[in-house]
Amino acid sequence: MDVVVLSGTVGAGKTTVAGALRRELVAQGHVAAELDVDGVARQAPAPPADPFNERLVVAHLRALRSRWERAGVDVLVLPRVVETVAQRDAYADAVGRPVRVVRIDAPASTRRRRLVARHDAGPDRDWHLARTDSLAAILAVAAVEDVVVVNDRRPPSAVATEILAALGWSQRCTTVGP
Repeated sequence: MDVVVLSGTVGAGKTTVAGALRRELVAQGHVAAELDVDGVARQAPAPPADPFNERLVVAHLRALRSRWERAGVDVLVLPRVVETVAQRDAYADAVGRPVRVVRIDAPASTRRRRLVARHDAGPDRDWHLARTDSLAAILAVAAVEDVVVVNDRRPPSAVATEILAALGWSQRCTTVGP
């Protein structure tokens, strides 16, 4: 099973591109799965020492590993901010496979427009708007990714196609069916 994490700051389009990437992989004949990692992290309150609930995420990935293997999943797509090599390595350990990281980037104006459209006015939107630029800078310096792809002014399917090419996965099809 190949594992790719779509990282990037808030508003970069990780989740939207993850869906497009999974659909493209399925169209190529892969048994591809996508997990809403942020949704997993929100399943329980985050402890103060782990504000983004990474321990819960890693435990969840570890618990699902055998299910993905039994289902024949050959590509797992995980949209999630990855800030450190240690975080990437914890995911790899949990799924028992190396993890490739693609950082999705978008101009600040695009990210802000997406965040305003996605979140109602209030503290949650304010937090995301305040976090987007600082997190983009953190991710650029951390350079945990294998590849950077820009997600702006084109459909998610085009971004997914670029990711496949950048990872060397273009038209890399498995045999499906008899």
